[in-house]
Amino acid sequence: MPPRKTSRSPRPLILVIDENEQNRVMLRFYLTKEYYDVVEALTSQEAFQKAMEMPPDLVMIDLNNPHLSGVLTAQRLRSIQGMSHVPIIAYAGPDSQACRDAVLASGCDAYVIKPVNPSVMMNVIKSQLHRRSTGVLPSSDVTQLIFAAK
Repeated sequence: MPPRKTSRSPRPLILVIDENEQNRVMLRFYLTKEYYDVVEALTSQEAFQKAMEMPPDLVMIDLNNPHLSGVLTAQRLRSIQGMSHVPIIAYAGPDSQACRDAVLASGCDAYVIKPVNPSVMMNVIKSQLHRRSTGVLPSSDVTQLIFAAK
């Protein structure tokens, strides 16, 4: 994994990819409240650039974005050096087999149904960060609330 910039905070960095400002504001509010650092991207290109400059600890991506192929963006993020093991959480809705198929196709690690329930989202994030650091998802009720793609 490439070295992170030295000015980086010790708090986990989460890259949020969503063109919808309301979604980004909501996610930033809940994530910063839980002491995560947040960087935002409105487009795929911006997401790739930010991921290469400072690889995040976790990515959240809206698969329902009409101007952004969430599936292709997630797949391409995986190909960036240092990003292959970074958890990617997709959020989309309403829940359907098509959404689940898109999550699987994209290589995302988890799926949160829109509208996003903040407590579920935070549990999914914590579980995925735990999995990244230990290689194991914690055994808890949260694993039944998410669609684990892997």
